[in-house]
Amino acid sequence: MKHLAKIASYLFHPVLIPTMVTGCFYWMSSNFFITFETYIATGQVFLMTCLLPICIYLFLKSLGLLKSSIMITNVRERSAPIFLNIVIIAILVFKIWQDTANTTLKYFFVAYAISNIILYFSVLLKRKYSIHVAYLCAVIPLFINPTTTYYINPFIVLPILLVIIGIVASARLYLSAHTNVEVILGALIGFTPGFILFYSM
Repeated sequence: MKHLAKIASYLFHPVLIPTMVTGCFYWMSSNFFITFETYIATGQVFLMTCLLPICIYLFLKSLGLLKSSIMITNVRERSAPIFLNIVIIAILVFKIWQDTANTTLKYFFVAYAISNIILYFSVLLKRKYSIHVAYLCAVIPLFINPTTTYYINPFIVLPILLVIIGIVASARLYLSAHTNVEVILGALIGFTPGFILFYSM
């Protein structure tokens, strides 16, 4: 059981979630977008939010500045990766995607950045909320907002997403990575900014 919990934690690691979301969004709404542009956008997200952070993590690890595994269990070591994520998302949305990419996806990443800002300040206050659950719950508003439902049927996506969130949350609890409160607050931190942002559009 412990091995399955670890597999779930790594399979839905926070560094992979933006690429998964972007790929799934464009794949499920492929009839509405030019294929080449969707590949470019997904590739940009992968390079910026997955490959770059991993390279920086390995570099900092080699210098001895990070001691934790890629899960970064140490509360004090979480601030730098989260801050880096905020900067990367800002560059992606406001520079690289300034005149391109889907507006709905841009809103998702803005909400995702806001969740990261909240997580960053929580780390400064020495709080350790579940980033796995926060990032996954940040996806829910993307797929239930009225704009996205024009492209994608939420009754297909939402049940699958909720099952994944349940599995990952259970895995984090089983591994004693977080308490019940940390998982619940992580979910709220992820879900709330996107919900407010999409429904104030």
